[in-house]
Amino acid sequence: MSQQPLLLGLDVGTTGIKALLVDRSGQRQGFATAPTPFSRGPEGVQMSAEALQDGMRQVLAALGRDRQRVAGVGLAGMAESGAGLDADGRALGPILAWHDRRGQDTVSRLTERFGSDLATRIGQPLRAVSSVAKLGWLCAQGVGGLRRWLGVPELCLFWLSGTAATEYSLAARTGCYDVAVRRYLPEVAEAAGIDPDVFPPVRAAGEPMGRVSPAGSAWSGLPAGAPLTIAGHDHLAGAAGVGAGHDDLVNSVGTAETVLRTTPDPPDVEGALELDLAVTVCPGGQEWAVLASAARAGMVLEAASEALGQSIRSLDELAEGAGHADVGDLLERLLQEDRPRLPAGAPGEIWNGLLAALSEETAAAAQRLVALLGPAGRLVVIGGGSASPPWLRAKARAVALAVFRSTETQAAARGAALFSGMAADWWPRLDQAPAAAIERVSP
Repeated sequence: MSQQPLLLGLDVGTTGIKALLVDRSGQRQGFATAPTPFSRGPEGVQMSAEALQDGMRQVLAALGRDRQRVAGVGLAGMAESGAGLDADGRALGPILAWHDRRGQDTVSRLTERFGSDLATRIGQPLRAVSSVAKLGWLCAQGVGGLRRWLGVPELCLFWLSGTAATEYSLAARTGCYDVAVRRYLPEVAEAAGIDPDVFPPVRAAGEPMGRVSPAGSAWSGLPAGAPLTIAGHDHLAGAAGVGAGHDDLVNSVGTAETVLRTTPDPPDVEGALELDLAVTVCPGGQEWAVLASAARAGMVLEAASEALGQSIRSLDELAEGAGHADVGDLLERLLQEDRPRLPAGAPGEIWNGLLAALSEETAAAAQRLVALLGPAGRLVVIGGGSASPPWLRAKARAVALAVFRSTETQAAARGAALFSGMAADWWPRLDQAPAAAIERVSP
């Protein structure tokens, strides 16, 4: 058996924890996954920090002995979700899902205090999604002793190395970070009743941010001393994982579907807000990205799969050669109703209708990005949706661009692994890492 060193990319998403091993040529050498342990209760969707760490332990153990060959670890994942920690590094409350609605009172208070200027500075309207809203909710519960806020990827770094740090694209989603000048906004934190020092220092993806400690090695099975880096927000780590350029639109398809584009120049934030776009900072801290939300596609299709009584894979197969049902407002009803009424048609026809409706949302998001940043060359699909042939064809019919797909469905984990190659001194810049395989989709 080959003993060549490997890079590990960890992507902690809303529905799954993914671990991808790649070699020096960028080829997949191992993969494991387990469900992210969120659960829905009377108050909302949450998980404990202990459950998340147990999930990570399970995924890493599934890699077997290959994890002992890891020369670098990159961490990516969902933004906004995280935990408040005390002085001893213990979690003071649950990790709320990014889409959990708790924290709306904090949003209302900050919006009243700062007005529209806050949205311009943080690159998007302040919502309950943001980390500061979740922190405000935690403090409103009477929790004391808060010393640090770490998002999910930052928690992974802390557990493995003892280091508290973040990177640009995750800091930019806290609701307390100015995306133009790239610094925290202490006045916003203070208005939310939070010590500004609760947020960790910001460092560039690819920079070594710590090493696997003996304690981290003991629970993870990873080699002590391996360098770690945070690769950032999963959508942007995925764009890096496929080598997307400034002319590319990247369609990241997971629990939520986003279309994004990177730019070397500071975008017009006010113009972006008018187009319902969000401005953020790229993981390296030198460029920006603009994000357009399309739909909560993963949630829609999971709900549709349950309502139709078929797996997503089976429905993809049934869609082949089937017609298209008129799904009307089914997209909205699948997210709002426990038992939505389904339109007339066979399961494959309804599935095709849903995929077409979702693809129209993708096309509209792409058009908004083009309106702000100018013509684009192609749309590159990454994430779970890149493995669905009927969905890819629907996108190719709907979007006014050539559509390509990444042949590595775990693009965010691949991007995290490639950033860890910088931390391990395998390559000095990401553009010198092995290129990803991209193939064109026919309508």
